[in-house]
Formats: sequence, structure tokens, C-alpha cells
Amino acid sequence: MPDRASHEDLMRYLDGEMPLQERSALELELGRSTELQRELAIYQAMQSDFRELSFAPIPPSKSVWGQVNRRVTRPLGWIFLVGGAALWIGFGAYVFAVSSVNPWERLAVAAIVIGLLLLLASVIVDRYREWLADPYRDIQR
Repeated sequence: MPDRASHEDLMRYLDGEMPLQERSALELELGRSTELQRELAIYQAMQSDFRELSFAPIPPSKSVWGQVNRRVTRPLGWIFLVGGAALWIGFGAYVFAVSSVNPWERLAVAAIVIGLLLLLASVIVDRYREWLADPYRDIQR
């Protein structure tokens, strides 16, 4: 062991990891040096404080603002989204109906739009059913 004990030596002494020869040499040095005694007392206090700590993960707590978000902002968002989409689709249907486009072109565009809407609806329904049956949806990281 060197002439002066290091912080690592004091920690090994506290943890009981120091060999017997080094331990006795450090105890002799502790008897001579009040500074080392003070540092050892600080480390002992830290060690007792850390023993009381729990390193288990803290369970996530539900936030009050999360509940406010779910109860107020999401319904308002859905109302505005559905209302705006209904107005937009209604106006588009009106313009489409009164336009002077060839009826065959109107029929083709209507078939494309209906097909896209049916595909979108089927994907949404499938995703919703999958979400309901998902066993991992409540797991938080």
C-alpha cells in the first residue's frame, strides 16, 4: 500500500474487500491521521445512507393532466375533426354533383373514392380489433 491511503483504499476498507496486511496498515494510518478519520466517517455516513435507498424502478404514476387531456382535449379534437371533414366532404360532393363533367368521368371518380374509403374503413376496423386483443397494450416502458 502506498504511503498515503486513497479514496479507493478507504472504500475497499469499508466494503471489506481489502487483504489483511493492507487492512492493518490502513488501520495504523487511520490512527495517526485525523484527516483520514474524517474522510472515513464521511464515507461511512454515505454508505449507511445508500443502504437505505431502494433502487427498484419507480412505478409510473398517472398524471392529473393526462386525465384532463383525455376528458377535454381529445373529445374536442374529434368533434372538430369530424365536423370539418363532414363539411369538406359535403362541399366536395356538392361541387362534384353540380359540375359539368362527363357522367362517365364522375362515375369513375366516385368509384375510386368509394373504393379508397372502403379500404380505409377496413384497415381501421382491423387495427381496432387487433388493438382490443393486444395483450401488451398496457405495458409501459
